[in-house]
Amino acid sequence: METDKARRTIPLDYIRSLLVAQRCRCAITGLPLNPQQVNADHIVPLSRKELSPSPGQDNIWLVHKRVNAMKGTMTYAELVETCRQILAHHESTSELLAAITKGSISPVSKKVFGDWVRDNCAEDGSPKCEQTGPTDLDTADHGPSEEK
Repeated sequence: METDKARRTIPLDYIRSLLVAQRCRCAITGLPLNPQQVNADHIVPLSRKELSPSPGQDNIWLVHKRVNAMKGTMTYAELVETCRQILAHHESTSELLAAITKGSISPVSKKVFGDWVRDNCAEDGSPKCEQTGPTDLDTADHGPSEEK
């Protein structure tokens, strides 16, 4: 009987074939690969049972270890869509990062926060609409800060 480890072992000649086919570059980014940076990645993650992933070499490609960590349990299509979302939101993220690192995020009282949530969020906590700029909390009087 074949063990899980035996099924998951990738033959060295197949790894060499992938390195040649991929020209020693990450299958996703094209970054050069060296032995310290290369990971064998499941194209369809084995944890995604709903997608019926194959544990065999027909579901393996070689990627840079940072890319593999970023991809996690996403499919390639999900990773690409996430990257598009990150790039589309880059300006807002940069503004938020600057505000956080400069210490310019003011405390918000429980009452003001409750009012803001009521006005801006659906019952499930998701935003009622897409906000791309500053929120009304950015310029509002936040009231006295309180715990809880």
